[in-house]
Amino acid sequence: MKQLRIPSLVIRTASILIVTLAAVVVLTLLAPVSLPQKGVVFYVRPGISRENLVLELSRSGYIRMLPIFDVYTRARAVVPMSGEYQFKKGSTPYSIWKQITTGTGRYYREFTIIPGWSFKDVKNAMQNEPTLKHMTTNMSNTDLMAALGDPSHAPEGMFMPETYYYSRDDADLVILKRAHDLMALKLKDAWQTRAKNLPYETPYQALIAASLIEKEAYLSKEQTIISGVLVNRLHKDMLLQFDPTVIYGLGDAYQGKIHKKDLTMDTPYNTYTRKGLTPTPIAMPGLNAIRAAMHPDTHSYLYFVAKGDGSHEFNNTLASHHDAVKKAATFRDGQITAPPAAQGVPHATR
Repeated sequence: MKQLRIPSLVIRTASILIVTLAAVVVLTLLAPVSLPQKGVVFYVRPGISRENLVLELSRSGYIRMLPIFDVYTRARAVVPMSGEYQFKKGSTPYSIWKQITTGTGRYYREFTIIPGWSFKDVKNAMQNEPTLKHMTTNMSNTDLMAALGDPSHAPEGMFMPETYYYSRDDADLVILKRAHDLMALKLKDAWQTRAKNLPYETPYQALIAASLIEKEAYLSKEQTIISGVLVNRLHKDMLLQFDPTVIYGLGDAYQGKIHKKDLTMDTPYNTYTRKGLTPTPIAMPGLNAIRAAMHPDTHSYLYFVAKGDGSHEFNNTLASHHDAVKKAATFRDGQITAPPAAQGVPHATR
């Protein structure tokens, strides 16, 4: 029986084809695609099919030689994972597909809770984030806190001011859970190392105090001093007379300025008409304010008045405080502006 001989031309042709095909596959999968220096963000929609995703990648210019890449992804038999991904400069179709099918290299967005924000501010900011899944929009505060595992507290003050990172389509409730848990952790740690003889029976009372300090102290260096004033007045069973509590109690009725009648309008939060701390925090206190509440300065100050430059003058007696109020008319923006106390209202804090 004669041995079948394959012509050398056929062998050479087949070899060339194999090498060419291998080169095409390598080029298709491993050659970097054209991307800007800062890379790009690509969104994989939830539920998108493999076929449609490959088409979108092709139309966006992130893969080349669609038929070959389609065969490659079909053979891999893996499911794309939804979310946003950052394709860095130098990415290849192979690395891009690996990102999408393993969930690596995701693009994370930022959501920041600012110290001094109210819970209303937090919710409004979340509503303005179109990439978040809004699960809490129609939830009552009671239901929301129950969903976070803390049904005994109102939401005010319960979320740590911090920057939180999230992926597109994450639920707003997930961010709130992380902020709530971080606040609980930081508050617990601060409470365990608190100073002695504080007028607070629970960490929650200290959190309330921290929120008042956060709203009163424009300068961080004055937080512990104002904390000391708050402690001194509580120990003496004096009205706290913190203006931000009046503003919080007014709610939407507050139009940017406190009037004399506002100070006498009784609400559960008006510390001009009710002794002690407010029923809940009035804002989200930052970590510095929480630490200030736990470690107030030791002094004899009972009063302070804003000087107009963000700082305050502190005094021990009502007489000296009244003198400070008279001097507190300051030159701002080309105009003399008198603080509310100059209108005949003996403010403790303004």
